Amino acid sequence: MAVYWLHCIFVNYTNLFALMSRMKLKRISFLFIFFCTICSTSQAINRHFAIQENQVKIDNTLAQLEKLVKAGQLDSAENILKQLYGTHGFSSPDKAKEYQFYKLYNYVLFKKSRFLEAKKIAAIMLELSLDMKDPDMIAGSYYILASSQKKSGELNKAAESITRALKAAENLNNEEEKAKYYFLLSDIFFDLRDTRKSLFYSSKAYGILKDCGNPDLMKAKLTVILSEILSGQLASAERHLREAERNIDPKEQPLIAAKIHLQLGHLYFEKKQYAHAIEQLNQIPQYYKFIDNKSEMQLHTEMSMAESYIELKDYKKAGYYYEKNINQALKEMDVNDLKIILQMGFKIYEALGDSAKTIDYLKKYAAFIDSVSRTSMQKAVQETEIKYQTTLKEKAISDQKLQLINKDLELQKKNRYLIYGFSALFLLLLSALIVYLIYRNRNQAIELSLLKAQIHPHFLFNTLNNLYALSISKSDAAPGVVMSLSSILRYILYECNTLNADLQKEMDIIAEYISLEKIRYGDGLEVNTYFDRDFTGYTVAPLLLLPLVENAYKHGVSKLEKDSWINIEAKLKGDRFVFKISNNKPINKNVLQQKTIYGNIGLKNIKKRLAIIYPKQHKFRITESEDVFIVTLELVAKRKV
Repeated sequence: MAVYWLHCIFVNYTNLFALMSRMKLKRISFLFIFFCTICSTSQAINRHFAIQENQVKIDNTLAQLEKLVKAGQLDSAENILKQLYGTHGFSSPDKAKEYQFYKLYNYVLFKKSRFLEAKKIAAIMLELSLDMKDPDMIAGSYYILASSQKKSGELNKAAESITRALKAAENLNNEEEKAKYYFLLSDIFFDLRDTRKSLFYSSKAYGILKDCGNPDLMKAKLTVILSEILSGQLASAERHLREAERNIDPKEQPLIAAKIHLQLGHLYFEKKQYAHAIEQLNQIPQYYKFIDNKSEMQLHTEMSMAESYIELKDYKKAGYYYEKNINQALKEMDVNDLKIILQMGFKIYEALGDSAKTIDYLKKYAAFIDSVSRTSMQKAVQETEIKYQTTLKEKAISDQKLQLINKDLELQKKNRYLIYGFSALFLLLLSALIVYLIYRNRNQAIELSLLKAQIHPHFLFNTLNNLYALSISKSDAAPGVVMSLSSILRYILYECNTLNADLQKEMDIIAEYISLEKIRYGDGLEVNTYFDRDFTGYTVAPLLLLPLVENAYKHGVSKLEKDSWINIEAKLKGDRFVFKISNNKPINKNVLQQKTIYGNIGLKNIKKRLAIIYPKQHKFRITESEDVFIVTLELVAKRKV
């Protein structure tokens, strides 16, 4: 190449010299032209060798990076990658080498669990592959981008990217790559908890590998089996796992052997055979030294052990494995797993009697749920903006809807006094009924406390307002609200005249109460209930539990403008019934000091009734922090005679 450049330059200057000679220029012109020829030739040769030297340097650096990555020396590899990347990115005349650089960079970031950075590099890879118009690189780039999006929690975007990877790979003959893409799509639907689609795509990938005679067929089969476990096909999954266990040599395939035991542990956990689950999980550590990346396997194994020990009530062992792995879990596990893990935290420390850590994990759980909800809300806002800004016609429809809403508001204003009148009349009748019941049973102290614990008229007023709004909008939910309110009032007025009430009925009334309050608070309040069984056959003092729920609404979440939550848990522990309710509350000290007479009467009344009905047979604890309020009631579970 350098010789060719030298020849061209020499010919051009020779022609110029001939021209100047014909024009009878002096000899010095020849010397000047000869000097320029030498300088230009020298520069051209230097540029050529500089480009060649730079390309050789890039090739050597990429080869060095590949060796470091294969050796697992990710920190050293990242230092070199950062130097080459600089502040303006990495570029090379050879786009294939540039793509190779970014592929190594993405791999290092992904392995170090820095998924957001890996996603940015994957986007650059996709842009390069589209410029080169290489279908194989385009499909691979979409796959890498989907993997990073999945780990970043962008599951819908990940599904879209891997679908594009499959479309780009349609005309390629690499069936094993297609199977890999289908497995990733199966994993994405697994994280979305769509077990039917997860099982479908994993089975499709397995079929492709089976037709190709792929040596990694057993690994693919385990993915299908995991989908079977999640979809509830436990008998089929257990049969397939036992077949896989018989068909492998653990010494030759230690990773597959470890995965089989891990999945057997999941299977027995789903079957509630927790001791068998622990037995399978204890088989895994013997394979750690033979597995290249053992940290991920160890994380999932020990978190599964913590989960099983919780169910076995061995909270010390559960706490040991939990504390050992929680930091790594928070960095590497997906959104659905993190929700379960944070719930495990406050269960463990509540059982161990560590109130500080219980509240700490309860706060972390609430913050995590809040962040997920905020992300979903932002996506919903973006989708709404796109939807209603597409055409002028849609804008006109939106304006019409707004006019209808304004008319509805005007109608509500006109009929407000009428609603207030009916509400006042209803409250008057209800108050008269309560007074009658109080005087009829004035010699019974327990009955007096029962009446004081009845539903507050403020709740009834709000329910009637909500009912009116639903009636105006002709909502299908209105009849259900009337029935729920009727059910609560019927229970309070006619079914609570005895010392003992059906415990399951009490839980049903709480559920009815929650559904009514849901109308008022809407999506601004999250209520989680955990009832571990049906309580039919057990009794409890009537309306002992409902005031606790009402108290959480009235003196906790009603003071908050947004992001409020209530957790309610009920379970039987041997011969004892445990009811726990927790809620967040305002941090503002002025709000905290506003204690109403009703709130004081409610809690004092419950304590008094417990002392009378369950003497030395109950525990009533209040745990309170700056922004969280927890009430735990434990009493003897009485069976119906």
